[in-house]
Amino acid sequence: MFFTIEEEKLEDEIVEKKSKFIGTLFYINNEEQAQQIIKNVKKQYFDARHNCFAYRIMTDNGVLERFSDDGEPSRYSWWSNAKYLSKK
Repeated sequence: MFFTIEEEKLEDEIVEKKSKFIGTLFYINNEEQAQQIIKNVKKQYFDARHNCFAYRIMTDNGVLERFSDDGEPSRYSWWSNAKYLSKK
């Protein structure tokens, strides 16, 4: 099941155990756009210890999925599994 966001960008943050987690959701059309957004977010949050990402794109050949936990400890990297995106 896929959901489409109507906003170009959504962002929220939480603080847990003195760590700040910032989540940003973008609407994208292709992998090049995803890579540019990832580059921009890494530049914006250059001081972050980890910049994790995951994306799913519908293509003519099916679903393209990419993700990275950027070395985040596994107990925090629930988003590192791209299957999480398919459940939401």
